[in-house]
Amino acid sequence: MASVLNRTTKQFLVSVNTPEYSTADWIHNPDMSPVAGVLSRYWVIEGDTVREMTDTEKDTNHLVTCQQEKMDEFDVRTDELIAAGFTYSGLTFSLSMPAQAKIIGTHVADDDNDVTYPIKWNSIDDLNTYELLASSDIHNFYTTAFDAVRDHLDSGTTLKDSVRAETTASGVNAVTDTR
Repeated sequence: MASVLNRTTKQFLVSVNTPEYSTADWIHNPDMSPVAGVLSRYWVIEGDTVREMTDTEKDTNHLVTCQQEKMDEFDVRTDELIAAGFTYSGLTFSLSMPAQAKIIGTHVADDDNDVTYPIKWNSIDDLNTYELLASSDIHNFYTTAFDAVRDHLDSGTTLKDSVRAETTASGVNAVTDTR
């Protein structure tokens, strides 16, 4: 039996039947001593050898990881803000994907003069109903919803731009989401 190392995932397996592992994807019987005790995210595979990253490579790897984690946090917050809905005429309405599709569909139907008024719209908590009475109401409702989604997405992009501009992990961690 032998050992193999996956060139992409860096998965290391021992006591395997090597013919079952393509040399295009796996290194057979690699010398793992250069990376003994090193986290696999700090391994570099060159040809059929594996080595530990240099300090510069580790810093870059850490920076990229920190940036991605921070951007993922921003994505979660953006999703939360969108899920909280938007306010129109003092009521809060859903911005779920089905609600957005319904808002867009109503706007398109209005553009085609294929709407019967009034259109009743439930608030996000289903405690109130708002009536859209005219084409201008539909347009204003749609624009308000669209602007809310766009504002949340744009503010997330601005934060991500700040993260991308940082050159150190501590700089990335200093970027905060105050939305």
